[in-house]
Amino acid sequence: MRALTRVRAELLLRAADFDPRDRQLAVGRSLLALATLSVLLCTPTGALFAPLPDIPAGARCGGVRVALLWCIGGHAPWLSTARLVVAVAVLAAVVVGLGPKWTCVPQWYVTLSLGASMTVPNGGDAAGRIGTMLLILMCLGDGRRWHWRPGRDPYPPGWGGASYAAHLVLRLQVALIYLAAVGTKLAVPSWRDGTYLAEIFHHPHYGPSAALRSALGPALEHRPIVAALTWGTPVVELAIAASVLAGPRLRRYGLALAIALHGLIIVLIGLVSFGVTMIALVTLASGGARRHPSADTAPMQVRESAPVA
Repeated sequence: MRALTRVRAELLLRAADFDPRDRQLAVGRSLLALATLSVLLCTPTGALFAPLPDIPAGARCGGVRVALLWCIGGHAPWLSTARLVVAVAVLAAVVVGLGPKWTCVPQWYVTLSLGASMTVPNGGDAAGRIGTMLLILMCLGDGRRWHWRPGRDPYPPGWGGASYAAHLVLRLQVALIYLAAVGTKLAVPSWRDGTYLAEIFHHPHYGPSAALRSALGPALEHRPIVAALTWGTPVVELAIAASVLAGPRLRRYGLALAIALHGLIIVLIGLVSFGVTMIALVTLASGGARRHPSADTAPMQVRESAPVA
């Protein structure tokens, strides 16, 4: 009972101290928006919403999806252009950092609308939807006009606990994503024997560009290098999963590993939007609570009210 009481009191203290308005929040939000924006601007609409035998319109609009951006109003050609303009405007506003309080819900709506209605998912859309949803709780109390500007006024106490809870869930979600990725890899024989990336490097649709493959030719054919890269991937993913559940210092090391891992994947395999999305989520998870100078009395109030076993 005493241990549970200590944990409860510690959580209350951290929630009272929590202020999400750090550089990681700004960078993470902008990167999440940039990842979705890159999908919209660099992929033809016909490829994102490719007609399928059971979805001739090219957009998944059944059930509650009728309220999504790419389903409202039908499928007239002019609506496709209008939707793209709206989505790009919202995401561009987030990228440059305008009004977190006012752009967090539209960002989630656009991200959800694209990921849930397109027929060709890109791998990072599901993670992006969860991340932008949790960001709502971290941004609704943020009254700054620009998320790159430091938060100089006290963070609204009514939103402190909600922000802290959202940040904890985000960290847990990121850890689960990487743990699931490790489990999936270990179930594939070519990952276990160290040859999987050799297959990807020579895949006709994936892998390095022709110029990069030519430049890296000898290295891509060297069995020990390919095996080290293959086996090293789940090891790094395990380290990232552990780091996001640890303290602020280890979370920063995990962020460095995520940037290196997904940066390498972007260069060698080309999964740009997925890589940027995961770097954004680890960036958000690497942020931490910080006490605002003018809010020093809040933790003391919580400490005094904490029950003693």
